[in-house]
Amino acid sequence: MAESSHTSASNESSSLKPVRRVLKALWRAIKVVVLAVMAVEVLSFLLITASNFVFYGGAREGYGAVYDPYTLFLVADNVHVSRDKDGRDPVEHKHVASNPANHRTIWIFGGSTTRGFKGPDEKTIARFLAERLNSSGGPLSFTVVNFGVPSFNSLLEVKYLQKALIERNDKPDLIIFYDGANEAKYFAEHRTADAHHGYRRTKALIESYSKSWFGVLKPLNAAIQASFTKEIYDKLTQILAPIEPNSPLVQDLVRTAVRRYDYVHSLARGFGAEFLLVWQPMIWVERCSTPHQNQDRSSRLIRRFGDATAGRNNFAVPYEALMDALKDKPYFANCRDILCDSQVQVYTPDGVHLRDEGNRFVAEKLAPIVVQWCQTHRATRSATSYGIRLD
Repeated sequence: MAESSHTSASNESSSLKPVRRVLKALWRAIKVVVLAVMAVEVLSFLLITASNFVFYGGAREGYGAVYDPYTLFLVADNVHVSRDKDGRDPVEHKHVASNPANHRTIWIFGGSTTRGFKGPDEKTIARFLAERLNSSGGPLSFTVVNFGVPSFNSLLEVKYLQKALIERNDKPDLIIFYDGANEAKYFAEHRTADAHHGYRRTKALIESYSKSWFGVLKPLNAAIQASFTKEIYDKLTQILAPIEPNSPLVQDLVRTAVRRYDYVHSLARGFGAEFLLVWQPMIWVERCSTPHQNQDRSSRLIRRFGDATAGRNNFAVPYEALMDALKDKPYFANCRDILCDSQVQVYTPDGVHLRDEGNRFVAEKLAPIVVQWCQTHRATRSATSYGIRLD
C-alpha cells in the first residue's frame, strides 16, 4: 500500500514538472520584460534630462506649474518672475500719462522668450519695449503688461487672454501675441494642431479611463502615457521624422491656427482693442545673408545637429506654412529676420531664447511697429461698456 502511494505521488510530481518549467520560464520572461521596461524608462529619463541641460540649462523643460481652470496651467515658483504665491500675476511696466486720453495699455502674450528666459523682469522684451516707447517723446504714453508664460503657445495664450479679459478691471488698447517658435516646436513633437506643452500628459489624464480596456487601471494607464519613454518617443519624432510641407497634418495646423488668430482679432475688436501678431525670429529659420558668426560653440553644435537630423526642417515647415497663411492678415507682423543685423550674441544656445541684448534688440525693432499700430489702428472704446462691435 505504501509503495503504491509513493508511486502515485511520484507520477503526480512527474506530471507537474512541465507545468512548473513553463511557469518558471514565464516568470523569468516577465522579470526580463519588467527590467527591460524599467531600463528603457531610466535611459529615457537620462536622455531627456541631459538634453534639457544642453538646450535649457536645467534638468527640466519649462517650469513648475499650478492648475488654473481657465488656462489649463500657469507657472509657479519661478524666482526670476515677480508674481503672487499662486504664480498668476503678470508683470506690469507702467507709465502714467498726465492726459489719460493719450495713454495706451499693451498686453503681450507669448512663451518663455516673452516672459524672460532665466532672467530678471528688468531685462525682458516687455520691459525694454515699455522703456523705448515712453522715451520717444511722442504724445502717447504706454503701459506694457507681460503675460508671457514659459512653454505657452497660441492655444494656451488664447485661454490666458480670455481669463485676463474676464478677471481684470483694466482693458488693453493693443494685444500682442509673440509667437512662432512654440507653434512649430509642439507641432513637430506631437503632430497635431492641438499640441501644447504637456499635451500627452494632459490628454492621458483625461482619456486614460475610456480609450482602451487597459483604462480600467486608469492611474497606471495615465502614468504610462506620461512616462519618460513616451516623452523620448515624442522628442525623437520631433528630430527624426521629417514633416512633409504638403501633408494633411500641416494643412490642418494652418487651418486651425489661422482660425484661432482670426478669433483673437475679433475678440480684441469686441473689447475695443487691436490685435498684433508678431512672428518671432529664431536661428533655425532665419534667412540672413550671413549666419550668426558671433554665436558660441554650443550654439553652433546645436545648429549642426539640427542640420544633420530633421530638426531644422521640422521647425521650418510649420513655421513657414503658418507664416505664409498669415502674411496678408491685417494683424500680422513678420519679424522673422529682424535679428540678422545684430553684432552681438543675441540667442542662447538653443537658438530660440534670447539673451538680454537680444531682448533689447527685438524691443527696439518692435517699438516703431507698435507706435504705428497705435496711431493708425486707434481703438474706439465705449466709456461705459465693452460690448461686441459689429462694424
